Amino acid sequence: MASLLRACDRFGGTLTPTQDSRPCSQPISRPETLRPAAPFIVIAVRSVTFMALAVVTLLTAAPALAEEPDDGSRERAPGDGSSEDVSDVLIDVDASGQAPIDAEVGPDDAIEVVVTGTRTPENAQRSTVNVEVITRREAERRGATNVGEALQGQLGVQVNPSAYGQFGNPSAIQIQGLDGDRVLVLEDGERVIGGVSGNIDLSSMPLTDVDQVELVTGPTSALYGTQALGGVVNVRTGPPRFMGPSGRFRGEGRHPWGGLVQGQGFYRDEETGVWGGAEASAQYSEGIRLQPDVVDLSQPERRQYLAGGRIGATKLGGIVDAQLRYRFIRDEQLGLTGETVPGLGDFLIELPDRNDRHIVQYRQTLHLDGGTTVNLRLNRQWSLGETRKDRVDSPLDEVRRRNGNLQSMEAMTAIADGARTWVVGMRGEAESFEQRLERTEFLSGAVQDTARQEVDPTNLGHGALYAQLKWDFLDGMLTVLGGARGELHLRYGGVVAPRLALAFRPFDEKLIIRVSGGRGFRAPAAREFGFFFDHAALGYRVIGNRDLTPETSWGVNGDVTWRPNDTAKLRAGVYANFIDDMIAIDFLSTNQGGVDDFTYQNVAEARTFGGQVDGAWQPVSWLRGEAGYAYTWTRDLTEQRPLVGRPPHTAYGAIRITTGIGIEGYTRYRVVTDAFINEDTRSVGFSTLDFRVSYRPYMALEIYSGVLNALDAKKDPDRLGDQRPLVGRTYTLGIITDVAEELLP
Repeated sequence: MASLLRACDRFGGTLTPTQDSRPCSQPISRPETLRPAAPFIVIAVRSVTFMALAVVTLLTAAPALAEEPDDGSRERAPGDGSSEDVSDVLIDVDASGQAPIDAEVGPDDAIEVVVTGTRTPENAQRSTVNVEVITRREAERRGATNVGEALQGQLGVQVNPSAYGQFGNPSAIQIQGLDGDRVLVLEDGERVIGGVSGNIDLSSMPLTDVDQVELVTGPTSALYGTQALGGVVNVRTGPPRFMGPSGRFRGEGRHPWGGLVQGQGFYRDEETGVWGGAEASAQYSEGIRLQPDVVDLSQPERRQYLAGGRIGATKLGGIVDAQLRYRFIRDEQLGLTGETVPGLGDFLIELPDRNDRHIVQYRQTLHLDGGTTVNLRLNRQWSLGETRKDRVDSPLDEVRRRNGNLQSMEAMTAIADGARTWVVGMRGEAESFEQRLERTEFLSGAVQDTARQEVDPTNLGHGALYAQLKWDFLDGMLTVLGGARGELHLRYGGVVAPRLALAFRPFDEKLIIRVSGGRGFRAPAAREFGFFFDHAALGYRVIGNRDLTPETSWGVNGDVTWRPNDTAKLRAGVYANFIDDMIAIDFLSTNQGGVDDFTYQNVAEARTFGGQVDGAWQPVSWLRGEAGYAYTWTRDLTEQRPLVGRPPHTAYGAIRITTGIGIEGYTRYRVVTDAFINEDTRSVGFSTLDFRVSYRPYMALEIYSGVLNALDAKKDPDRLGDQRPLVGRTYTLGIITDVAEELLP
């Protein structure tokens, strides 16, 4: 029993019916309250952090504010963002990685600038740390409407909702064999909250205002802190590209029945640099029933809504960029299942689920002499969830209400000092979470309403200091990057994460050799600290542990990129991760009633290793081909077996053909092999094939049609551990239009 529980909890799984009829855990009320961090401590930490950020910003900005406003004639040092030489630093960005509008040339001509790997802007082709980029246009070619679909076909990662059926099939991501809260998901540089058991549902993040998605693999806790063991996904939005009024609209219909409407509208004043706008989207997809003779929905009916607005200014007084952003996302799902109650008969149960996310962000960048920038960020997120279990024609119902919020403050300075670029920053973060269960149940011969706190209000907070130095040698042929981050947490103390990276370019951009290594860590989650799962009727209980320490990892990554000419690129990379102190469920004791008590402990170890080879070739302007292969090896050293649900082999190929009359054809083929589920079971390997044809009568308008999963690979609900797609063959028809004066025919 102990090994089953450890294997289940450690990597986000549940016990399958063939393993044990008991689920891993079902949160219920706790007999003993976990005392949350004292409110005055949290308030003090927040206040001190805020004052420190303000003082650092004012002290750094004071000399520049006392000078004459920048009229465009002030001399800037090379690499500060104004230089035309993009071989080092392309453009200035703020702390979230936002590129200024002037960096964008047009929908297809934008220079690929990445920031996630080093928190400084770099040419993606010369970046010190390899950063993979999926632009919005490439995501749309793949038929994607959200971030999860955009990453599903990306080599080296797995985004497969079927692998997380026990959590409601979220589109969670696996990077280098690690998933859940061991992969950090960011929006404009800020951590996303609201995941289920640590799994952020990437399908709940529409592409409405997304400019590009950046993917960094390997431990990056030296820059981003907790959760960044396997890698980082940074979803970046972009300001308006064009002067004056501009807008964008996308409408799409799907079968099985679904639809999407996305729209944006902006205005940018050329004289003042002030801009603002709003975006909104709505999406619907019908429920999927894989077995026609049962009522259960394998994928629930789903509705998603987004509304938001942004206002900003560029170079106020010659030195200040600022942006204020609000975003609201609602994700509604309606599932159905059946239940047989002895003595009462069969019931149809509706499973409505609603999650609301509110995001408010303010960021400000000061551009100082010599290419130095000072960035200040304030962020607040709310995640409100409600999950119901409504029995049709029965008063016996239940509802769980979740309430989480995150607030953070960060100040970062990037100093350009010739061949050296320094990054120094500090961050304060406070997070809270609670969960309440309300039931209508049959007690003492009568129907009664009951309510109890499943998870007491739990406060988590930390402060962090980080620093990084990037140094170019031999006229940029060799780059050495070193850095470290120290975090002090209210719950468990401190942790330090260093990182070192090298990039060697013996033939400029034709050949780049990169090597990096560093430490990752994951802070214990609220459920591991304070949840209490009482299954005494089944013979066991699971108790939280307030003495947990962070999981830690050491990882190394290496890759070689070769561009023999302007038409071809070949890349090969390898990685290895060594994860220790992994939090798992371990046996504690047997109480007087004969019930086994288990608790969370730092007891597990795991190793992952792998590599990939991929290439692209464009022999003529109208033809482009891509192909790649990735291998992943995993090992749970505690249980002496592979990690569950990690396919070892993945391969893909894609071809894009563009004609001179505005017609573009795109096809993508992907193969995923079987994966370990348990000693007796492996998942089924599968292949997917996607087609898309589009027509552009002129630059601002695109009409498209396509087929996703043309081979109709589909999950069999009767097969244990089947990780094939939930949705089979899907047909799409849509239109995209960009409205701006520069794009009119």
